[in-house]
Amino acid sequence: MVLAVAAVGWSSVRGVRSRRRIAALGILRALMLAVLLLMLFQPQRRIDEVATLRPQLAVLVDGSESMSDPADDKQPRRAQRVIEWFGSKSVGQAKNDFDLRVFRFDGTLTELPPNVREWSFNGAASHVLEAVNQVRERFRGQPLAAVLLLSDGLDTTGAPDARTVSGGAPVFAFELEKPFARKQQAKRISLAGVDYPPRAAVGWNTEIRVSLVGSGMGGQTVSVELWQDGHKLAEKPVAFNEDEQTRSVAFAVSCDKPGTVKYETRVSDPAADKSARSHPFLIEVMEPGNRVLYVQNALGFDFKFLRKAIAGDRNLKLSAFVRWADGRLAQLDNSGSQADGAADFSPKALANCAVVILGDLAPEALTAENAGALRDFVDRGGGLVLLGGPNLFASRELAAGPLAAALPVGLPAPYREGKFPVRITEAGLHHPVFGPLFAEVKDFPPLLTCNVTATVGPTAEMLMQTDVAGSEHPLVVAMRFGQGRVVAVLTDTLWRWRLSAGGRDRSPYDTFWIQLMDWLIPKEQDRQNGGRIELFTERTNYLLGERPEVRAIVRTPVSGAPLPATLPLRIRTPDDKVFDYVLKASTLQTPGGKPVNGYRAEVEPNMPGVFAAQSSITLDGTEATNDTRFVVNRPPTETTGKPINRDLLQHIADATGGRFYPFEDWDAWPRDLHFIQQQFSRVRLEDLWNNPALVGFLLLLVAAEWIVRKSWNLP
Repeated sequence: MVLAVAAVGWSSVRGVRSRRRIAALGILRALMLAVLLLMLFQPQRRIDEVATLRPQLAVLVDGSESMSDPADDKQPRRAQRVIEWFGSKSVGQAKNDFDLRVFRFDGTLTELPPNVREWSFNGAASHVLEAVNQVRERFRGQPLAAVLLLSDGLDTTGAPDARTVSGGAPVFAFELEKPFARKQQAKRISLAGVDYPPRAAVGWNTEIRVSLVGSGMGGQTVSVELWQDGHKLAEKPVAFNEDEQTRSVAFAVSCDKPGTVKYETRVSDPAADKSARSHPFLIEVMEPGNRVLYVQNALGFDFKFLRKAIAGDRNLKLSAFVRWADGRLAQLDNSGSQADGAADFSPKALANCAVVILGDLAPEALTAENAGALRDFVDRGGGLVLLGGPNLFASRELAAGPLAAALPVGLPAPYREGKFPVRITEAGLHHPVFGPLFAEVKDFPPLLTCNVTATVGPTAEMLMQTDVAGSEHPLVVAMRFGQGRVVAVLTDTLWRWRLSAGGRDRSPYDTFWIQLMDWLIPKEQDRQNGGRIELFTERTNYLLGERPEVRAIVRTPVSGAPLPATLPLRIRTPDDKVFDYVLKASTLQTPGGKPVNGYRAEVEPNMPGVFAAQSSITLDGTEATNDTRFVVNRPPTETTGKPINRDLLQHIADATGGRFYPFEDWDAWPRDLHFIQQQFSRVRLEDLWNNPALVGFLLLLVAAEWIVRKSWNLP
């Protein structure tokens, strides 16, 4: 540093006699030296930056049809009030002060730009509470100041009040309509719902329950008709003794042949709306013989709860047997009392069964002849369930007998007691036994027993596993054998799931057994060996505006035979018009959850009613045809003439620490906002050694010094 200063001083005075010139050159060279030293000894500088986050406001707008309901002729419609609210002074200021996010909801929640004048208020449902919870959950952990709710509060989910609102930011609700005297209510009958089983068995009694909502119908009686395939089956009266009332009526029906049966409920009263006048639906009638044979080694919790779960399905007929101490198999009726009957494992008796459940039988309880009959029963299309315990799986006899080829797990499997946590495998989540209803079940109660085996069959699927001493072992394993299916449940404490129903209508235990029975029961088409088409839709009932997808799977007579590139599809509409579609090749999932080559096509229903779909091709010289039907209904209307639900809006505001604002206080909400402005700081390092300004200034000094020297004729 000293040498550099000395060099600058020496170079400034050498050969220069004028003090003014010495000072000018010295200043220029000192500045050059200072800039150069700054770039060398301070290559970077630290800059502390502080940023302020704009608080967020979520505006939640009800987009359902009731927002356009002309409930009071003397007031603008609620949708118009929403447009006025967005044009208010407070909202205009909020757009500058807040990060404003706008959401529209009906049955679903969608974020949209705030151009509400272009919105259509035509949603078929109002999930007010659900939308509030979804928005507040979406902004969890973010600086959300409040949720501004613009809704009539006419929630259609049936939630009782705002106690179901989760914690979080306050909700400010706004009055969209002044109280008014409701005009005399017009008589109206609408359909609240039709409760029916999607499947029934031939010869079994099935109940169809129709629920009607009557408005202004106090003291009136209407007739409800039930039709089957165009013929009236029955007619029953429904009496309303209040102006606003929901009444139900039940019909008992029985079908004498398998197939898809079209039913229809009709109300011919002039006050009936379109949904009540005609509501078609389909019931799949299955072949008889869905008998379940259950043989248990001893009475216990699993026997008690399993028997109730299966007996609770009206499409199944249970025959339950328990092995007494003397080795005799005694039959028990539904009340638990001993009944007349003997367990019969003969081929003739098993032919009348759909599923056989063996509950930890002692090895000596099954003869070799019995085991062979059970193996042949599965091979021909039956279902077999093997339950764990200290006897059946723990012995070597089962694996050494005729049933060995049909076992999905390696035996013997020692029986252990303890506490064994369980979880559904990835294959189980996509399997019909667990997937449809168990996606919401996060935690299953741990089991108290387990048969420990480390191996599963080469073609078996492990649907659930358990943790034994830190390692994973199979718990529920399924396998195809011949035309049938076998499932191993390696525990005898599955009944603990029965105690964890929580708030659900049906416990995980009951759900498991009903879905397992449905998967095990052989379908008629599964027993066919020739080429065929399986034509189906994801569900049988759709709303107008939805696009049902028709799917097809082609079963060729010879495995590996080439499949056609496309399939023809003919759709017959309720008014007997025919439209042709093309089923294009696609990857589908089998009922077992595995990918399979198939076909799919979307159809566009243009009217409500029953649609018939049919496809036909030639396979190996034989025509294969299949058809299916689906129902399209009109969505329920929200135009009811009801005033806004102030109680619900007030409840939501109070439960979240917000407020409900009447018209005259619309612009008061900003002063009720209480939030902490969030700031964050960060450190930024700026390079000086290559800073363009400093480098440019240094070059400018060098050039200025050179120009000065040349102008004075200095070297």
